[in-house]
Amino acid sequence: MPGDGVPLQEFVEESSELLQGMEEIILEWDNRPGDRALVDALFRTVHTIKGGAGVVMRMDLSDYAHRLEGLLDRVRSGQLVHSKELVSILLDAVDCLGMFLASIDGAEKLDNSRIESSLTNIGLLDDQLSGDPVSRTEGATEGTTVVGPTPYLVNLKFDPEMPQKGGDPLLLLDELAQLGEWIPIVHPGALPDLEDFDPQRLYVWWSGKLTTSQPVSKIEEVTMFFRNGNDLSVIPFDLTPEQTDDAERAHQTQITRAVQWVDEDTDIARPDPDDGASSRPTDLARPAAQDVPVLTASESSSSRSIRVSLDRLERLQNLIGEAVIHQSRLTQLCEEAHELDSVFGASLAEFFEENSRSVRDLQDEIQAVRMVPVDSIFSRLRRVVRDYSVESNKEIKLQIEGGDTELDKTVTDQLHGPLIHLIRNAMDHGIENETERRLAGKDTRGTIWLRAFHRGGHVIIEVQDDGKGMDIEKIRAKGLQLGLFEKGEDPSDHQLLQLVFQPGFTTTEAVTGISGRGVGMDTVKRDIEALLGSIDIFSWPGSGTRLRLRLPLTLAIIDGMIVRVGSSYFILPLLAVVEAFRPKAADVRQMKRDNQLVEIRGEFLPLVRLHEKLGIDGDFSDPTDAVVLVLQHVDSKHCLMVDEIIDQRPVVIKNMEDNFVQVPGMTGASIMGDGKVSFILDVAAIAA
Repeated sequence: MPGDGVPLQEFVEESSELLQGMEEIILEWDNRPGDRALVDALFRTVHTIKGGAGVVMRMDLSDYAHRLEGLLDRVRSGQLVHSKELVSILLDAVDCLGMFLASIDGAEKLDNSRIESSLTNIGLLDDQLSGDPVSRTEGATEGTTVVGPTPYLVNLKFDPEMPQKGGDPLLLLDELAQLGEWIPIVHPGALPDLEDFDPQRLYVWWSGKLTTSQPVSKIEEVTMFFRNGNDLSVIPFDLTPEQTDDAERAHQTQITRAVQWVDEDTDIARPDPDDGASSRPTDLARPAAQDVPVLTASESSSSRSIRVSLDRLERLQNLIGEAVIHQSRLTQLCEEAHELDSVFGASLAEFFEENSRSVRDLQDEIQAVRMVPVDSIFSRLRRVVRDYSVESNKEIKLQIEGGDTELDKTVTDQLHGPLIHLIRNAMDHGIENETERRLAGKDTRGTIWLRAFHRGGHVIIEVQDDGKGMDIEKIRAKGLQLGLFEKGEDPSDHQLLQLVFQPGFTTTEAVTGISGRGVGMDTVKRDIEALLGSIDIFSWPGSGTRLRLRLPLTLAIIDGMIVRVGSSYFILPLLAVVEAFRPKAADVRQMKRDNQLVEIRGEFLPLVRLHEKLGIDGDFSDPTDAVVLVLQHVDSKHCLMVDEIIDQRPVVIKNMEDNFVQVPGMTGASIMGDGKVSFILDVAAIAA
């Protein structure tokens, strides 16, 4: 079966990453059409995918990439120039390449009609070049004239660990042989003793004379797929094709200077001519050790990293979570041991502290491994903006800030959908058309800012536009019509803006292909809250709208404060807790509708009684007898009344969706040291 034994999964993963980068390059080239380096980078990416497809025996993908490669070669040579049509065809080609990869991975069936349509569009551009007076040999770049067979010295020094990574240097040797007359010579590197010999390690390198009519650019294209982590070079002999004999001797001279077979300082035994072994050429000399550039693992950037399945990281994370749970149990055992034997208890407590530091370090390391820059999802949104701009005839620029901000991989995977919806809303409802912006005295090009930054133990992501903003009066009228508040009530502007997150709420009169149906924003809020995050909205009439997402760094392990209400135990994210105190009677102020405020250093904060919020029995009804926690959510604060603070420790978040429906006021659960389950409180829901 074609592809058996070939690392298909590795090819799909690496090519998917290349496709993402390819899309970014195309969009950047659309903004900077004169940048030749972007076209070259795009060509190299397609060439790499083409070479990889050939290795895994997916010739359909290889043939498609070859057609696309030819198109890009015409762009490099200047035969094709930048245009919106060309950019659209290239972006469509990225989608088609993605379909090929998805079909290899088994995620979806290949849409052959879509592939044929893309090839037709590429062919139409080729037809436009028919009759072009500029005649070039295929593969030659602009300004290159092919005059006949030319000799080159090609040096191929590969990463010694290349075979372990699935690479095969013989594939490159075969490709070079197809370009012309290829005379390779094998050179031994730093050969080890026999007992230290590793059959999966590369100890040799190659040089060779290649006599070809192809330009240097074509040779570089062939070697391009193998350049990462390897040392490859192509050096002209500077001789005319007629001097083939002289070129051969020049080649041998260069090899003689670079290579020796015998080194008196080596411990490797020289073969005895009498033992029947084939003798090595005597006119070649082995170089000194310092003259042989053998790559080591430390010198190869690719060898400093390893690709690991996310499933393995998830299993490792779960094991670390179990260790954290065991730490909780060990805490209780330390307390019980100290009551029985103070000396033994003290010794056990010392061990517990050392083990806690190790578990904490392990927890921090696995979290660092799981962290990825948010630019991995931000960059994909450039395509969304570009496609909408073409469709709507609105000129819109997406400006990304803080793309290097890191977030847990599991969070970023689930964040793409909500961000797409927010970006589309900003483009469809926020950004005005060119005429409206001109009348408003604005730049005809609208701007959407996508920002990310750290704040405490959270990541803040903002989507902001410079559009027309939201009409508060329209929202008020719609809310009243839907019965979201009673007539006579006077909700604040901020409260009115929160109505857009209600299911079915929309003020848009016309339904577009993007939005206007009243669905989506409630889903966005639900998805963000499922990530233990929150979303808030701000708007300024005539100036724009800002959506702010507040997300935890990780969904695996958090520092929590364990509190008790009656016989029930709950966990609060420690990052949300500002302070804890027992108020005096004078600090508690009675308001209308049985609401109470707590004064803290001149600031009045609403008081939430947790036992009333959850409908359970508590030990205290008077705040002066209980413990009051000051909690901060986004930019607001409130007080939470509990019976007692039990402890604070790392807790493992367990998703409840597999066993429970969504519980109001809860974001998850955790297993305590005694085996009991405690719920993690949703600070935003409790405050509402």
